[in-house]
Amino acid sequence: MHLVVIGLNHKTAPVEVREKLAVSETHLPEALEVLSRCGCVAECCILSTCNRTEIYAVTAKHDDEEVLIDFISSYHAIDREGFQEYLYRHRGHKAVQHLFAVAAGIDSMMVGETQILGQVKNAFCVADGVDSTKAVLNNLFQQALNVGKRARSQTDISRGAFSVGYAAVELAKLIFGNLQGHKILILGAGKMSELTAKHMLSSGATTVMVANRTLSRAEELAKRLGGRAVPFDSFPEAIVEADIVIGSTGSREPIIRRDQMIKIMRQRREKPIFLIDIAVPRDVEAGVGDLDNIFLYNIDDLEQMVQQSIAEREKEIEKVWEIVAEETHRFAAWMRTLEAVPLIKLIRNKLDGIKDAEWERYGNKLSHLPENDQETVKVMMQSLVNKITHNPLIKIKEYATSGNGYDKMEIARELFGIEVDAEEETDVSGGQAGPADAEDTKA
Repeated sequence: MHLVVIGLNHKTAPVEVREKLAVSETHLPEALEVLSRCGCVAECCILSTCNRTEIYAVTAKHDDEEVLIDFISSYHAIDREGFQEYLYRHRGHKAVQHLFAVAAGIDSMMVGETQILGQVKNAFCVADGVDSTKAVLNNLFQQALNVGKRARSQTDISRGAFSVGYAAVELAKLIFGNLQGHKILILGAGKMSELTAKHMLSSGATTVMVANRTLSRAEELAKRLGGRAVPFDSFPEAIVEADIVIGSTGSREPIIRRDQMIKIMRQRREKPIFLIDIAVPRDVEAGVGDLDNIFLYNIDDLEQMVQQSIAEREKEIEKVWEIVAEETHRFAAWMRTLEAVPLIKLIRNKLDGIKDAEWERYGNKLSHLPENDQETVKVMMQSLVNKITHNPLIKIKEYATSGNGYDKMEIARELFGIEVDAEEETDVSGGQAGPADAEDTKA
C-alpha cells in the first residue's frame, strides 16, 4: 500500500499554470470517478483551490504515481512538459504531514487563514460522496480536520487581521462591541472599500450607503452590496446616519473636514463614529481624529495592524508544527497497524502450511488409528501452532505501533522466514522510513 500526494501550489507554480490544473467544485465528482477507474488507484481525493491543486491517493505500489500524472495530463488535456516541473510529491508520512500542515493553515499564502479548513472538508465530502475514499483516506482527512481545529483553538495562528478589510472589522468590533445592525457609508467606489464593506457585512453590519461622484458607479456598487446609493453632495447628511464611514474617493484634498465633523457630531448627539480613511491622498482631515467620539484610522494604521498580526502569527508556526508532528506520528502508528495485519496473516498461513505438510508426511503412518484419534492428533497439532504463535503475534501488533516498528517487523519477517515484495508493503512510517518511504521530490 502506497500513500502519496502529488500537486502544485502558490509556492511552486505561477497562477497561469495553477489555473490550468484547477478542478472546479462542479467537476470534482467527475474527475474523481475518472481517477478511481485507474486500476492501480485504490483511494483518491482531490483538493483544488485558487492556490493549489493536489491529488491524494493510495495506490498498490510506488510506480503507480506515474498514473496520477498521466491523469492530470489527460484530464486537463495538457502535455506533461507544461506542468511537471512545478509538481511536488510527498510520500508516506511526508504526505500525512503535508496535509496536516495545509489544514492547519501554515502552508497557505496567508499564514493562519481559515478558509482552507473548509476547503479540505469540502474536498473530502465530495470524495466520500462518490466513494473514492476508504479506510486510509477517510481516517487521514478526518484527522486532518481535527488538526486544523486544534491548531486554531490551541494556538494564535488565526488570530488578528491579515488584510486591511479584516483590520477594519477588528477595530470596529473594539469600538462597537459587535457590528450587528450598524450602518456603513462608502465614499467612493473603489475595490478596497468594497472589500472592506463586505467584511463588515459578513460580521453583522446590515445597511450600506454608497456615495460617488459618478452616481451610476455608486448605484452599481450599492446593488452588489445590497445597499442604496446617495448623491455625492448629500454625503454629510449620510454621515449623520452612519456608524462607519469608509473613505476612498481619490480626491486631491480632504473631503471630510474638522469644522464639518464638529457640526455633524452635534447632529449625532456625540454618538461614536468610526472613520476608515483608505484613500491616498487622505479623504479625512488629520485634525478630525482629535474630536471626541470620532475614531479615525488611515491606510497606514491598518497596514501596521496587518503587519503586526502577520508577525504574531509567524511566532505561532512552531507551536502548530508541534501539533502537526504529534498528529502525524499518531496517524503513522495507525497505518503501521494495517501493515501488521498482512504480516500476521502470512505467518499464520506459513505455519498452517507447515502443519498440513507434516500431516501429509506422517499421516499415513497413523492410518491404523481410529478416525476420531486421527482428528484428535490434527486438533493437537493446530493447538500447538496456535500456542507457539500466540505471543509472537501479539508482539507484532505491539511492534507495529512502536517508534522503531519497521525495524522490529523486519526482524519478525526474518525470524519466520516471510518474504514480502517491498512494493506490497505499507510505506507510511512515522519518521522511521522504510525502503519504499522515499523523501519528498519534485515530480
